[in-house]
Amino acid sequence: MSFGSPNRAATTASLAWLLASITPPALAELGGTVSIQSDARDRGLSYSDDKPAAQLTLAYDGNGGWYGGGTAMRAKFSEHSSNVISAYGGRVVNLAPGLDAEAGLQFNHYASITRYDFGELYAGLLGERWSARLHYANDYYGTGQHSVYGELNFNWPLRKTLMASAHLGALNGSRGDYGITHGDTRFDSRLGLAWQVQSVELQLSWVAVSRGGPYTWMTERRRNALVLGLSTSF
Repeated sequence: MSFGSPNRAATTASLAWLLASITPPALAELGGTVSIQSDARDRGLSYSDDKPAAQLTLAYDGNGGWYGGGTAMRAKFSEHSSNVISAYGGRVVNLAPGLDAEAGLQFNHYASITRYDFGELYAGLLGERWSARLHYANDYYGTGQHSVYGELNFNWPLRKTLMASAHLGALNGSRGDYGITHGDTRFDSRLGLAWQVQSVELQLSWVAVSRGGPYTWMTERRRNALVLGLSTSF
């Protein structure tokens, strides 16, 4: 997963699942977001058992393009549930006017089921209204399998307080221990609107995901879902 990562934080403030360009601040800043969603999804699949879930995200933007942060949430799956902490850190560098590059590392920890713990390396390009990233894990969800996830994100301001966004992603991994019968790659997409008034944001998104690809406990009972989210930043 990429909870709260700079997408992504990326991920991050990943509730609108982000898409704004990143410009390294002159001064270090610390902020956060508290959010609730009608169905918390990552890479198309639900990690809240198709039920509402809340999460807390903290983000730090330092000098020289360095950044870091983390997200805390509770994941629900077939027979168990677990508190999850996701931490990330990386750096953004400017390549040209309106174009940045970034690279970093994210680690996901499952308090009740530590065998699911895994880390990912990521790198990408950031434009003013778009971003493109690749994520690589050599032990996806503790299965010993390699995975690669590629994503494209776009956003368009419609009005001063209204933003449209789109996301396309593809996750590929060896079928090895997954028991998958629909191929090694899974595709996911998201179309959304976000309405923001001061520090409060309301999001409405349509999420769709194909069959196949590597996954563990995350449910695919509903491969298409309308997701409503509410968040406040501080």
